[in-house]
Amino acid sequence: MSQQQRQKMMMRQRQKMSQQLAQEQEKLKEQLNLIYSEDILNIARHFGNKREATAAQVTDIDNKAITIQWEWTEKGGKKSTDEMQFAFREAASAGSAIQEISDLASEAHKALGVATKPQLTKDKEALEARTLVNFAFKPPSLVVMVAVLFGLFATGYLAFVEDLHPPLGFVRSYVSRLTCYYFFVIVIGLHVLEALAVFSVCQLIKTFQPRQMTTETQIKWTIGGALFGMFCLHEFIARIMRQFDIAENMKAPSLSQRGYGKEE
Repeated sequence: MSQQQRQKMMMRQRQKMSQQLAQEQEKLKEQLNLIYSEDILNIARHFGNKREATAAQVTDIDNKAITIQWEWTEKGGKKSTDEMQFAFREAASAGSAIQEISDLASEAHKALGVATKPQLTKDKEALEARTLVNFAFKPPSLVVMVAVLFGLFATGYLAFVEDLHPPLGFVRSYVSRLTCYYFFVIVIGLHVLEALAVFSVCQLIKTFQPRQMTTETQIKWTIGGALFGMFCLHEFIARIMRQFDIAENMKAPSLSQRGYGKEE
């Protein structure tokens, strides 16, 4: 394939992605105006400093900002309009744009003295309650923790102490010190690998789902994996599998239904 052909292919791919993005943004705009018009109006009333605004709508949205236009009636009965652009904190996907708009709506509700949460925030929280797994650290039972720590200590003792305490002297008749040493190194190596693996997985969760994983929780799971190995991590793995099951079985939610938290 020539360079010119590659350039044409890349250009077509970019055009296709741009079209898909534009369609998603247009759909999101329509859904915000149709379902969450009250939240949009409150954003306009607060940030536009126009509490007398009677209607508002999203006129434009992209991955950088959202533009809201509102209208109000002057004393003489004349209709007036104004608009404001709200820049997102970072380049936004559809999901992160919803979060940004939800934050704006929440701030507006507080400033206007509205007691209830914005509908957008309610629907988003309802969706998260159904789709997010709680990764709070859960240690193994006390009996298991004592048994594992005792096993590690006993193996280390047999591996590094030549002259064993008399009650344990008979062990040398069955297991040599070198065998204990290799076994201890293998066990410690496995625990270290398990700790590194769980740290990496926690880091991925924290990157893509920061509300599900905090640094404190990541440290707890990592230490748990280092000390107790699979006796601790089987619970962590079960939660990972549950997250995959939710993603597999749940249909993609749509804002076009009551609103952000319903299945199609």
